Amino acid sequence: MSVEFDRRQLELSAPALPGSAGAGREDAAIAISMLGNRAQLKVQTATTLHFGQWLSWPDWLRHGTSLTCDGPLPRTVSLADDLIIIGNIIDNCDAFALIGKMLAAPRPVMGTAGTLSLLHAPDLGQALRTVVKAIASQNPFVLITFEESEDHIGISLAPPWPMGPLFQFSALTALALVYRAVEALSFADPAEMVLETRICCDPAAQAMLAGFACRKMQSDEAERLRFPSRWQSIQNPDYDPLLWAVAHSKIAAMEMSVSEPDELAKIRDAIARMLASDHRAPRLKQISNALDISSRTLVRMLARHGTSFHALVEQERKAKARLLIADSGISLAEVARLLGFTDMSSFGRSFRQWFGDTPGNIRRSWQNGSPV
Repeated sequence: MSVEFDRRQLELSAPALPGSAGAGREDAAIAISMLGNRAQLKVQTATTLHFGQWLSWPDWLRHGTSLTCDGPLPRTVSLADDLIIIGNIIDNCDAFALIGKMLAAPRPVMGTAGTLSLLHAPDLGQALRTVVKAIASQNPFVLITFEESEDHIGISLAPPWPMGPLFQFSALTALALVYRAVEALSFADPAEMVLETRICCDPAAQAMLAGFACRKMQSDEAERLRFPSRWQSIQNPDYDPLLWAVAHSKIAAMEMSVSEPDELAKIRDAIARMLASDHRAPRLKQISNALDISSRTLVRMLARHGTSFHALVEQERKAKARLLIADSGISLAEVARLLGFTDMSSFGRSFRQWFGDTPGNIRRSWQNGSPV
């Protein structure tokens, strides 16, 4: 079912979240303060891009941010700016109506990594786990947990500190994405799903909650979506090993970007760029020259973060190997060359260390539908 929303319905309605009059920006300021230096991490705008487009990019969307451009938001912004934008949306819109539009949209409203995971995962269980990872990497101000029992799987969200409408909006947005993922792949009875929410009985939320075609229960703790554990094994007829590998790599990069110190991320980026351009493992001296620091300083820097140059190079080669081996149009000999190996035996040894089997066996298993 598709529901059309006029921009004025979204923008001119009174803020719907309980206690949200002016509190969205206040919550954002507190979150930025609590996150400290992490607030400067870069995150993808993804879902916020859809919200801005639905609202026709109003001037107030950027109020209080460091963004100076008009029109569509950049693809990536600092986490601080992203939080301020969410606060502005909460304070100036009917936030429930926006979530309702997400639930009625023709396709799930998420970024590239989440969309690829949803469309091309081997089964529903793996799709959900990667979608949850994508959401968690973009929202470090929310605690998201994948809960598993014999009968049910649950995805729950809780605030890491006392939070108001910013958490409620972010949690419901995340659960709407998860709900659409389950809905798209399960082809099962939505009545078997349960949404547990603290706003179950809020009159202002009823129109939005109707978009969750499942049972609703009042929750006094976390926001949660539960569904039968047997649904995890539902196969995806559109499973594509190459696109699934791309999704894995994108989400791994997103997770790394929000957890890895900036100086480490710069070294990793230099390694990845040199590996892609030269098709061989870069040497320590090459990377130190590219970053204009001494080799000794680079080694000390890596040691300070509990890693080594060799470990980073191997991680980048493994990530690239995942993409190349999933593409059956590239011969194994060419995969070895692109990864910087001079002979197949050394390539095979490294590959077995990375994935626990030979390149040929791994490629055949992935093509037959085994998980990456």
